[in-house]
Amino acid sequence: MTPTTPLRPQAHASAILTVDLTAVVQNWRALKRKLAPNCDTGAVVKADAYGLGLQPVALALKSAGCQTFYVAHLDEGITLRSIVGMDARIIVLHGPIFGTEQEFAAYELIPVLNSPKQINSWSTFAQTNNIAMESIVQVDTGMKRLGLSEHEFEALMESPDGFLGLIPLALMSHLACAEAQSHPLNEMQRILFETMLSKFRKKFPNTKGTLVNSSGIFLGHDFHYDFARPGVALYGVNPTPQLPNTMNPVVRLQAKILQIQHVKSAGPVGYGATFQAPYGMKLATVSAGYADGLLRSLGNKGHAYIEGYSVPVAGRISMDLTTFDVSNVPESTLDTATVIDLIGTQYTLDDIARDAGTIGYEILTALGHRYHRHYLTTQAK
Repeated sequence: MTPTTPLRPQAHASAILTVDLTAVVQNWRALKRKLAPNCDTGAVVKADAYGLGLQPVALALKSAGCQTFYVAHLDEGITLRSIVGMDARIIVLHGPIFGTEQEFAAYELIPVLNSPKQINSWSTFAQTNNIAMESIVQVDTGMKRLGLSEHEFEALMESPDGFLGLIPLALMSHLACAEAQSHPLNEMQRILFETMLSKFRKKFPNTKGTLVNSSGIFLGHDFHYDFARPGVALYGVNPTPQLPNTMNPVVRLQAKILQIQHVKSAGPVGYGATFQAPYGMKLATVSAGYADGLLRSLGNKGHAYIEGYSVPVAGRISMDLTTFDVSNVPESTLDTATVIDLIGTQYTLDDIARDAGTIGYEILTALGHRYHRHYLTTQAK
């Protein structure tokens, strides 16, 4: 996806989101190569594959050999099951809400059990219905978000009925600071997880361990255990922000210019008059705004590119519109067929996230559904 590639002709589309599925697969394979030899590589496809489209992303990954997928909610798991078929493993990170256990069983979804209440409900359901289904038990090793506390874990381990009826596929935890490789909490969490996993395996000898997400993969083999759960790195976001991004870019967002104005009288631009356009400035407005994932915090901060020329955002971003200062773009290049690259190789997801004061996750998942979506599917090597 080079900066000069023209927008594909779509008469009805004022903006196009191009998703390179080949790059997604290449990223998955690159992460797989970094893992310890016996560590399996799944793919986190929650939130509609981070906003890029669950069906095309999941099918591309499955075709490449991915057999384990992670989603957040039951409904996501049910939808994914209809896409990838019954031969793939689907793990639901938030586990079962009370009363939904039957749906987990019907669609053969593996729940992550995050609390004593979820463990008790799942255990009761399995025993009552004489169902032998795998589950994953999550322990909290330092994030204080989901998972059994160390005290809750010890209490369940000491109780003869603590994990009755469970068939644990894995013990799981989640790193809080994996993107900061030198943060001491990473090693503290790993040591606690190792201790809890060793205890758990005395009761369930075949239990696997899963600790790392995208960033955690780069912490080394000691963190990898048996399953890795890469997510955002699959979609091109840098999993190691302090180092150059080794992931292939996946997303390109392009918009057509709706209107060009040559400022004849100096004055304000946009809501709130936060930007003053001087005489002679050229302004171009495109049909994409904060309803489409261009965050308001990019007003007077973000920029884009037109055929290699950087064009800054002028004024506040509106719901449906964004205006750019295109004064440095040659006049011969500017008309209503001109395309602005809002996200691409020159202004990446990480760049726009930095300028917006957020993270690539938020930019990806905020991309709206009003864009025409184009998927590149060349076979990855």
